[in-house]
Amino acid sequence: MPRRDSGRLDEMDVLFPQTSVTDVPPPEWARLYRTMVLSRKIEERLIRLYHQAKIFGGVYTGVGQEAIGAAATSASQQEDLFAPLIRNMTIHIGRGETTLNIFRQWLARASGPTRGRDGNVHYGNLKNGVYTMISHLGAMLPVIVGGVMAKRRRGFDTIGFGTIGDGGTSTGDFHEAVNFAAVYDVPVIFLIENNHFAYSTPREFQYKCARLADKAVGYGIEGYGVDGNDAVEMLLFFRKLAADLRARPRAVLVECDTLRMRGHGEHDDSSYVPKELLARYAARDPIKVARERLTNEGMLAAAQLDAIEAACAAEVDAAYREALREPPPDPATLAQGVYADG
Repeated sequence: MPRRDSGRLDEMDVLFPQTSVTDVPPPEWARLYRTMVLSRKIEERLIRLYHQAKIFGGVYTGVGQEAIGAAATSASQQEDLFAPLIRNMTIHIGRGETTLNIFRQWLARASGPTRGRDGNVHYGNLKNGVYTMISHLGAMLPVIVGGVMAKRRRGFDTIGFGTIGDGGTSTGDFHEAVNFAAVYDVPVIFLIENNHFAYSTPREFQYKCARLADKAVGYGIEGYGVDGNDAVEMLLFFRKLAADLRARPRAVLVECDTLRMRGHGEHDDSSYVPKELLARYAARDPIKVARERLTNEGMLAAAQLDAIEAACAAEVDAAYREALREPPPDPATLAQGVYADG
């Protein structure tokens, strides 16, 4: 179970009783696994397209970090809000974005979410409760806090999931968002994806505390540390946590220990990452961990997981080929959407 590192409430020690995979029906486990596998296969294809010079801009992937967004979206409800960053393909998939739309965006097609006009990671879908990403790290967190407040004032039982990397916790926006949400009991789960490096800067040169979850006590809120490569454990935890935040709204900090298995982007060879560290986390690949747990604990058969993987591969193959056939924006439309009419 997640470790409670800090907090203001003694009852949090017993808030989350031991749960079992049997508390979640098999179709939900299948959805969780599909989100992770589909995200991985999409990003593997994007990497190939990038090296074939078919991607406009950089490619930033969440390979090795799929468990976090998959678990968070699986534990969410329709009216919840998400603020993703560059490694959160699973959030887009888990909240219902189509594979075709994702390839349209990354291949800068006129039919894509931003009509081929914006950097490939700068997109969202408000119908799915996913805000468009802002590149400046930390800048999304005040947005998610305000969005949750606005929806709750309109009567929705909304909670938010705001993602941030370990490096982003050093920004002023992170501090202001967490502090504001703490003071006003805004139900936002601040998800720290601690992948050990802020670009090439190792975490020991970023903060002095033993764990980033320890920062929670300074804001008067609870802080938890979870295994960011175990989607099964995280889903069980997030389901309990999300339900409790709906009953008793407040901000919570959750540190997810993980490692990005590629460079900051595909332009970065990540030679600064120690090989033994990569090997340790590769042995706990989140898709491998989920597959082993779901089969060993009898929730899904190996044949079912094989079928999910095959279906995801076919979906990706069809989607990227379709996106490549579609046209880029017409240069004559360059000024459209820049100025308001009149």
